[in-house]
Amino acid sequence: MHANAATRGAGTEVPPVNGCFLDRLLLIAADHGRPAVDAVGRTALAAAHGVHGDGFALSTVLAVAADLKLNAQHARLDWVTLPSVVAHLPALLIFRDGATAILDGLELGGGDGPSQVLLRDEGHGHAPLALGREDLALFWAGDVIVPHPA
Repeated sequence: MHANAATRGAGTEVPPVNGCFLDRLLLIAADHGRPAVDAVGRTALAAAHGVHGDGFALSTVLAVAADLKLNAQHARLDWVTLPSVVAHLPALLIFRDGATAILDGLELGGGDGPSQVLLRDEGHGHAPLALGREDLALFWAGDVIVPHPA
C-alpha cells in the first residue's frame, strides 16, 4: 500500500504540493488529538520547513507531519483500496495539481470501494463535499498522507 516517489515509474511522481497543506495538516493534527498550534507556532513551523508560497516536495509535507507528531506516511491508493485508511481519518489528499484537501470520511457501500468520499469544506458550518469515483478521479491520482498517531 505504501510507496514513495522514488519507487514509482516515470510520470507518476507526487506533484509539488501547494503551501495550503500546512494549515490542513494543523487541522488534521488537532482532529487526531495533538495540541493546538497558535499563530506563533504556525509561523515557526512554516519557517523551520521553508513553507512560504507553493511547490513543496513530498518530503517537506512528511517532515511537517512528523513535527506535528502525526507519524504520517504517503500512500498511493486507488478507489478500491481507499477504505484501508478509514481508521486513520482525517487524512490529506494530494491532487494532481498539487492542491490538497482533508479526507474526513468515506461512505462505504457494497462493491468496489466506497460509494463516496467526504472532503472537508473548510467554510464555517458547511457540510462535507461528497464526491463519487468519477468526480474524484478528475483531479486525484491516488496520493494520500495517512496519519498514524501513537
